[in-house]
Parts: sequence; structure tokens; C-alpha cells
Amino acid sequence: MQLAVRCSCCGLPSSASIRQKWCRVTAPRKGFTRGCRHNGSTTPVSAVFHPQVGKQIAQFMQTKASAQSAAVAQPPKRVVICGAGIIGSAIAYYLAVKGVAATVVERASVACASSGKAGGFLALDWQDGGATGALGRLSFKLHQELADSLGQDIGYRRVQTLSAAAAPAKKGATHSNTRGSQPNRRAGAPAWLDGSVSRIKPMGDESSTAQVHPQKLSQALMDAAQQKGAQLRIGEVQNITTSGKKVTGVVVDGEEVEADAVVIAMGPWSGQAAKWLPVPDITGQKYASIVLRPEEDISNHMLFLSYKTSSGQSIEPEVYPRPDGSVYICGSPEYIALPNDPKTIQADPSSIEDLKEVARSVSSKLADAPLEVGQSCFLPLSPDGLPVMGRVPGVQGAYIASGMSSLHVAQFAA
Repeated sequence: MQLAVRCSCCGLPSSASIRQKWCRVTAPRKGFTRGCRHNGSTTPVSAVFHPQVGKQIAQFMQTKASAQSAAVAQPPKRVVICGAGIIGSAIAYYLAVKGVAATVVERASVACASSGKAGGFLALDWQDGGATGALGRLSFKLHQELADSLGQDIGYRRVQTLSAAAAPAKKGATHSNTRGSQPNRRAGAPAWLDGSVSRIKPMGDESSTAQVHPQKLSQALMDAAQQKGAQLRIGEVQNITTSGKKVTGVVVDGEEVEADAVVIAMGPWSGQAAKWLPVPDITGQKYASIVLRPEEDISNHMLFLSYKTSSGQSIEPEVYPRPDGSVYICGSPEYIALPNDPKTIQADPSSIEDLKEVARSVSSKLADAPLEVGQSCFLPLSPDGLPVMGRVPGVQGAYIASGMSSLHVAQFAA
């Protein structure tokens, strides 16, 4: 079986092991966008159908202002964004660029959950021919623009991308004598990929794939938004207040913050808003990741792997060398309920060991690399696996942007 197969709808890479969970287009949910389901991942549709949340809020504020008498002093534009992950930070940034200084409410810190623990892989054309082709291309372009304009190191660079199969090294085998090493060199794989790896196929090059450091990007967006007047408030969102069919504010730690527009961008915790607004019950799927620090620099080759652990579990790990010399590895699912507080999330030690095993199996350069971080996060998922983005039906001034699973970094910019 070939490994470098892509979904015919959303264009995401689909390995042979998940072909039975093929992507399918689903009908639009009332009032929200439509999209596709792909092995638990989700993706919004193209820009034609995709409500751009920041643009919508800015248009709402402009319409409200123009409807008032020019002789009457205009009140401040009051926007509250619930959540300071990459989506909330980006909305705050793009609103600030349009002259709307939002208040961002975050329970812990900027990018404290999945946005700070994601891999940050980007692709230009993996969705071409599907419903999200235009959105994917626009987001890829905007990532480059942000890297050029934010004035901070956000870990952005263009990369090479490969798919491959890998397996635990046989007992007593060395990386120099595994059956994968010689074919790997003939396939044009980097020299550091000297482990038990086979069936290597190119998936993208520096013209079509890139990466970013999601935590650094989220912080840079928030910093830029604050420089333009946005405010970051640390506290717990306890309620969304309404009057009639309009939002009036957000209760934060017992205090109401008045608002004309409220955006729910709390990742997997966005489902808490279902107590106050008619939004889907968004929750999360837990995944583990590690960050290694090898002694030698690793080239910019991203790996999408099909792997069976020594315990027999089939996983699909991804290996992302970063410009700062670290190597990020993710892809081990964990099945527990979403906790109320992101600060309490801890990785299952067995998941961390699985990912360390992947590192040892694919490269001698990673086999003994010190572990900098072993972590887990919850990817936001809606009940039907579709992203939820745009106006909340029936409530003026209420917006939501969540449920995008692993694509929240790749497509937030559009």
C-alpha cells in the first residue's frame, strides 16, 4: 500500500492504516459552516463559505456606529474575546489592525493549552481540489506575511516533507545496519534518518510546506495586539450575559465586563459556552507530544509516519525538527475526559515512552537526545467533527471560533 495518499475532500495526508476512515463531506449545521471529517480531524470549507470572525466583528461595529447620530458621542467599541490561544490572539490582532481594541480573557496564560503544545506544520496545496483549497492557500500566504511583519522570532521557515513507515528497531540492531538506512539514502532522505524506516515518499518541498512555532506565534500576535490597544485579562469566564437577543457582557471572576460583541475561542473549553449561548457542545481529544534537544542540528525534513509500537499499538506520529535545534514529536492519543483547568493536564507516561521509542527507531541522532518536554493537550472537537466558526445564530454580537482539531494552527490566519 502507498502511504502518501491524500483525502479527496480536505487534502489531508491519509496513510494506509486509516483508509477505512475516509473523509466525507457533511451537510451544513444550521447557522454554522460545513466541512469534512477526516479520521477525527476537521477542516472548515473554502473562503466562500467560511465566516471570517474578525472581519465580521469589525463590520458589525462599523454598522452599529454608522447607525448612530453623528452628533452623539460614540461609545467605545467593546469586544471581549474569551480565550488567548492562537485563534483568540489572532482575532485580537486583526481587530486591532482594524482599529478595534479588544479585551482578551484567558484563564491561565497565552497559548497555555493546545496552541502552545501544537506542532505548527503548514501546507500550501494539500487541500487543492477540495472545499478548503482557497482557505488553505490564503492561510499559507498569511503565515508568511505574519513572519515578515510581526518583528519577532516565531519559528517560521519553509520545509521538506516526507511520509514513511517505521517500526521499533530489532533487538541488537544498530542504526547503521537496519534495512532502512541504505534505501533511505537512495530515496533522497536526510542522513539523520538512519533508523528502521522504509517506504519513504515525498509529500512537499520548500515551495509548498512550512512550519511555525505556535506558542511563539500566539505570543507575538498578542504582543502586537496589545501594542495597538488590546488588553489581556487573566481570569475565568463564568457567564455570557445577554439582554433580549443581544450580548451585553462577560462575567470574569464575578465581575461583569461590558461588551457589544463576544467571541468564544476557548478551544476544547468552548463547550462551556453552551450553558449561556446556543452553541454546540465542543470538547477535546487528548494527544501527547515531546520535545527533544539533539546535540547536532537536524535538517528541515518533516516526517509523517505510520508506526506500530513495541506494545502493538498503531499510531501515526509526526516528527518536526525546528529552527531552534529542538525536535517536536507528536501523535500518541490518550482517552480521558477534558479537565476543567488546563493547568492540570498531564501526559500519560506510557504515551511519552511511545514517542521516545519513535525517536530511537527513526534516528541515531534522536536516540539519546535529552527530553526537554513531555506534555499533552486536548484538540478541540465539535460533536459532529465539523469546525464551528462565525456568528452564533439568534444572538446579536455573539461569535464562536473553535472545533478545528489539529488544523487550528494551519488555518487560523484566514
